[in-house]
Amino acid sequence: MPVTTFVSMILAVIAASGVTVWALVEFGLLKVLPALIAVALAARWGLSHVPGDDEPA
Repeated sequence: MPVTTFVSMILAVIAASGVTVWALVEFGLLKVLPALIAVALAARWGLSHVPGDDEPA
């Protein structure tokens, strides 16, 4: 993995955590929690394993 990609990933995680903390302070837990759950479920779905197609044509 190139260094620039790694650094970009680290900066993205830091920025996302900062936005999350800001949203929690600004809007409160009960308004932010459903959005966090939705993002987590979308990430879980997006990163899920896709089985290969081993059947003959």
